[in-house]
Amino acid sequence: MQKSILVFITSLVICSCTLNPSVQNLGDEDLQGFWAEDSVPLQDKLVSYEKYYLKFTCDSFYLNIKNYSKVNLNGGDCYNKNEWQEYVKGTYEVNKDTLHLNGAFVSSTYRFKPQGDCYRFGNFKEEFILKKISADSLELYNTITSISHIIELKEKLSCNKTQNLKK
Repeated sequence: MQKSILVFITSLVICSCTLNPSVQNLGDEDLQGFWAEDSVPLQDKLVSYEKYYLKFTCDSFYLNIKNYSKVNLNGGDCYNKNEWQEYVKGTYEVNKDTLHLNGAFVSSTYRFKPQGDCYRFGNFKEEFILKKISADSLELYNTITSISHIIELKEKLSCNKTQNLKK
């Protein structure tokens, strides 16, 4: 009797387990592609500023932040050149007019970045109000810093879930 109960429970557990399907979503069709911020208004007059370079593919984003500063505001040798880059990857979601980016700071190869390395590390969570300027131009208004980034579409991509899952 105990053996048959054990066999029944084991078969129930085995039959109830299934592999998870792909959890990657299609993302927002209008955002798919490479986007770049070519210039920042009054950048010559600013002490520091950032330029955004984004790739949206399916529900993922890859962000290259180019930082410029006339003075070393952060301290440390990493910032002495007054120009540096940071990298972020993660997933995004568009809800009405708001773009939610949820990711982590990574290395220049978009791999894990250890703590103690130069520049920021750890989680990256930002929200932007999306405003369409033209068919291939968007304004991203950061809801935390109140800074706008005007990005231009450089290359349109489409989400091919099977191709992206092989990467």
